[in-house]
Amino acid sequence: MKVRLVRPTDLPQLRTLCDEHAALEDRTIADPDLSDQWKTAFFGTPAQLFGWVCDKGDGSSDALTGYMTAAIRLYTWSVKPHLYLDCIYLRPETRRSGLGRAMFGVLMEFARERGCSDIQWHTLLSNEGGIAFYHSLGAVPNMQWSRWSLSVG
Repeated sequence: MKVRLVRPTDLPQLRTLCDEHAALEDRTIADPDLSDQWKTAFFGTPAQLFGWVCDKGDGSSDALTGYMTAAIRLYTWSVKPHLYLDCIYLRPETRRSGLGRAMFGVLMEFARERGCSDIQWHTLLSNEGGIAFYHSLGAVPNMQWSRWSLSVG
């Protein structure tokens, strides 16, 4: 299994993984086809979104077993970059195999190469397995912040 950058040919399988991830969180993805938006976000100049997939390497229609996406953001007060991990998902049968740790290794190297001071993300409080995994990596929760959302539509 290899963790590699997402390619344009991965987008159909990426969509399947995203739908599985959304279902796990009791959500759905409203837009039936994100391929044009993803092409711009992942492969535009400059890229706005960075993505990686876990690839079995066998070329099958289900070769991808996980994904993660991130974006580089700036802190206002220091204007230093940090990496925001938007999504990380592994199919249940690939969890506890070391693949999640490998994904974070790739993410940390990516962040270092771009001068990012840290990696941040959110997780559901009900995601006990994920929280235990993040602790095992040495990640520290920041419980003083809560995530808010305001619709502009």
